[in-house]
Amino acid sequence: MLSEIVAYDQSDFSLESRYLWVWNPTNIPPHMGLSVDSRYFSLKANGVDLNSDLNDLIEIITRKKLPVLAIELNTELTLEDCENVFSSYERTIAHEVTCLNPIKTALNIQVPRKLSELLDELDIKGALGKKIAWNIEQTSIELPEYSTEDIHAYLVSLSK
Repeated sequence: MLSEIVAYDQSDFSLESRYLWVWNPTNIPPHMGLSVDSRYFSLKANGVDLNSDLNDLIEIITRKKLPVLAIELNTELTLEDCENVFSSYERTIAHEVTCLNPIKTALNIQVPRKLSELLDELDIKGALGKKIAWNIEQTSIELPEYSTEDIHAYLVSLSK
């Protein structure tokens, strides 16, 4: 369960902060990315979003009315960390590499295999800050239960 979610407010959102981005958080599986210093990074089935402009991303989210969460991270993550980690990947690979792999590396966390485990680990470390939502009305949402096999089955479906 993610609680204390607030709606996006441009005047209260810092592009320079570090965020874990969760696309379609109630989907199985959701997609994730990272941003730092107004740059966005994400590993997808069709390639890597490397150093993308965060303003462009927010414009797409708003225009397409996509349900997205940005969870502020209280970590030492740098732009250089993200550039180095994400540039070492080409795309997701079913049964090998998911969108979570570069995120775990960049955040120096080894164990998580899915979003709920990542959030638990970040919470234990005191690394979770504000939870900001686009196109999500609730102030709390239940993350769906899914397995790593569900993740890989989805990745297989994307490669067809």
